[in-house]
Amino acid sequence: MDTLALAPEAVASPALVIEGTYNFRSTAGYAVTGTAVAAGSVREGSLFRSDALHRLSDAGKQQFAAHGIARVIDLRDDEELRHSPSALAADAVETVHHPVFGGAGLPDTLGTVSIAEVYRYIVEARAERVAGAVRLIADAPAGGVLVHCTAGKDRTGLVVASALAAVGVPREQVVADYAASAENLAGEWAERMLASAAERFGDLDETLRELMTGSPAAAMDQTLDLIDSRYGGVERMLLDNGLDDDALARLRDRLVA
Repeated sequence: MDTLALAPEAVASPALVIEGTYNFRSTAGYAVTGTAVAAGSVREGSLFRSDALHRLSDAGKQQFAAHGIARVIDLRDDEELRHSPSALAADAVETVHHPVFGGAGLPDTLGTVSIAEVYRYIVEARAERVAGAVRLIADAPAGGVLVHCTAGKDRTGLVVASALAAVGVPREQVVADYAASAENLAGEWAERMLASAAERFGDLDETLRELMTGSPAAAMDQTLDLIDSRYGGVERMLLDNGLDDDALARLRDRLVA
């Protein structure tokens, strides 16, 4: 898959040190343009994204607490929750389970499905779940919001991309934020996930390896093109799938400084 050429100013925020995670980061500081809101930037401490939280150490829990996160939105399915429950205590932060997929995990046999095809399925068949997750961001209690799944790149990537695009973050920045996941996950996390998948499915072809560990910029760029052609843009997709104008305004008030 070709790599989208990103504008020089479109740089993703680096991973934050939260021991037990690999892809935990903030969206703060991303420029906001667009016609719906005055120019500004994503507010400090407002929206975070991450991989799963089941490996948080005691130090990681303290590091997490320092960011003032008031709501965690967990996009994983029931099977993922049973296999890898969050290490956060139930009373540590409000956690909302909001699975993007309706099933319980991957099937026992997995054909060759590209990352772009998975994103197309979400956009075409699960857009109401994306819109619901964005509403959960907009309506969270005072403080930060963390969105996460297992890797923090696919389901999380589409929800966070939708929230950012809806408030006026330029496409180049949205894509750059998405594309940073693969580098953050490379090494120990990716090797562990690929080894586990190989035990289950046998030899992994390049398409499946990318699905498991990749976040190619072109995949998000093509997905945003699909959203434009199918709905007329991210904002319209959200409004057509359960979000309303008031919720969109609350999202902007929460995220834009």
